Amino acid sequence: MKRLSIYIFTLLLGILLLNSTTDVKAQQSQKIILAGYKHKPPVSTTGSGMATVTLHGDTLTVKGKFEDLSANYSGAYLMVSIRGQGGNQLYRLKAELNEEKTGGKLIAKENRFVLSPAQKALLKKGDFYINISSFENQKGELRGNIGPLGK
Repeated sequence: MKRLSIYIFTLLLGILLLNSTTDVKAQQSQKIILAGYKHKPPVSTTGSGMATVTLHGDTLTVKGKFEDLSANYSGAYLMVSIRGQGGNQLYRLKAELNEEKTGGKLIAKENRFVLSPAQKALLKKGDFYINISSFENQKGELRGNIGPLGK
């Protein structure tokens, strides 16, 4: 009886571990550097930032922070770039700004987006990027390219 209990416990533990491993594999994350030199042409700025982009199923989540923009923040966007074309805005990112309005945080729970199959295909190809604009650099001051995500 004791051996049967140990066997059942071991079996259940194995199933739990297998399920949690499968769940972790279903989620993919990338850390993204946000910088002016990533724009074409490069943007001269004292600003910088980091973001983490996570894909879980069909949901993309963006979190991060940025600081020291050359002028007041004017917007942050999740963009798609088709090779040879300019970027197109997919989603506006919500930022919690600092007092000076030259930096802020991208809060994950406020920046979750359910992607369509076409958007997931573009993400898988690595065609997404983050663009943060200031009033001095309306087309973008900081950019971070998102490498291929998704299966």
